[in-house]
Amino acid sequence: MTMPAIDPAYDQLLHEIQPKAIHTKKEHTRLFCEIQRLMLKGEGNLTPAETEMLEVLATLVEDYEKKVYPRKNSTPAEMLAFLMQQNNLKAADLLPLPSSRVSEILSGKRKISRQQAIDLGRRFHVSPAVFLEL
Repeated sequence: MTMPAIDPAYDQLLHEIQPKAIHTKKEHTRLFCEIQRLMLKGEGNLTPAETEMLEVLATLVEDYEKKVYPRKNSTPAEMLAFLMQQNNLKAADLLPLPSSRVSEILSGKRKISRQQAIDLGRRFHVSPAVFLEL
C-alpha cells in the first residue's frame, strides 16, 4: 500500500497553526484569528494549501460555536416580526392580511394559516415553512 504524497505547503501550515478540536474560548480565539489572517489575503490570493487550511479551521470553529452558542428556533411570529423589521414594514403593509390579523399573529393570539404562510413566503422570498409550526 502506498502512502499519498504529502503536500509540503500544507504540512508547513499544519505545523504553524496546529489546528485541533476546540475546547476553550482561548483556542477558539486563536483559530478564529488564523481564519481572519487567511481571509485578509483575499480569496484569489490563497494557495491551495491555505484554502484547505481555511476550510479545516472554519469547520473547527463552526463546530465549537454550535456547541457553545446553540441557536434556539424562532417561532413563526418571531420570524414575521424580524422580517417586518428588516424590511421596515408595518402591519398595514402586509396586504392581503388585515393589519388586525397581523397584530394578533405578532401578539401570539393567532397562528399563521397555511395560505397566509404561502402569501408571506412569497412576500418575503422565503420558504412558507418558516411561518408554520411544524
